[in-house]
Amino acid sequence: MVSKLLDANAANIEKAKSLTAGLSAAQLNWRPQPGKWSIAQNLAHLNFGYPYFDTLGSSIAAARAKGIMGNPPFRYGWLSSWIMKSQEPPPKRKYKSAKANTPSPDVDAVKAVADYLRMTARLGELIQAADGLDLARAKTPWPFKWTKMPLGALLTHMTTHDRRHLWHAEQVRNDHNFPIV
Repeated sequence: MVSKLLDANAANIEKAKSLTAGLSAAQLNWRPQPGKWSIAQNLAHLNFGYPYFDTLGSSIAAARAKGIMGNPPFRYGWLSSWIMKSQEPPPKRKYKSAKANTPSPDVDAVKAVADYLRMTARLGELIQAADGLDLARAKTPWPFKWTKMPLGALLTHMTTHDRRHLWHAEQVRNDHNFPIV
């Protein structure tokens, strides 16, 4: 399970690098139409979730301290399974982002790319730190205060959510009106 998560995270990093390589700030901020996000906005949106890493790190440490160890395969409940699958690209359903997680149209594109690469590297470290834990029994607070989620389900959700927004960014880059220069 951890190796699959690490592979997914590494693939997200490589996808972000390939999507943004050689692009100017203007290209990164180009939007195909009003109301659609740019490449930079998609990356900036993903960066909103990463302050949660401290909580995630604490959950991993607490599970290790409690000896919540296990080997895959891990089974998750219906809600966790639905949350993980709901983000898989191409999107089957559109979700409205919370206002607090909606990037402004004038994103600092260079910073958004650098922050995303730094944050996904940190996510890789956290995934590696979870190796050996029972990722179904170890719980972490879901960013919404009212529930906890299995650690493996949340890590899967994070890599899948990244993949979804990288897919969106790729659609922007492949748009026939995308600026060449």
